[in-house]
Amino acid sequence: MPFRLADGVQVRRESWGLLFYRQADHKLSFVRSGDWLRPAYFNGSWGLESITGDIARRTGVPVEIIERSLPPLASRLADSRVISNEVR
Repeated sequence: MPFRLADGVQVRRESWGLLFYRQADHKLSFVRSGDWLRPAYFNGSWGLESITGDIARRTGVPVEIIERSLPPLASRLADSRVISNEVR
């Protein structure tokens, strides 16, 4: 299922990873992902499988490593209410 930013959340690319900003409570969330993650992954058209494939193609990191890392990260971001995998 594709991920999207939750309502009122912005994401920005930084040299060390991604910075998420939740406007409702002015909360910042930092994800030290290096070159792995891109803001476009949270536009509602990317799911775990497509993100994994893109990261593997761009970085050369084995798919198995990415598959172990992404689900817990996605869960933490959803728990922090900065992303959603709900259908609009």
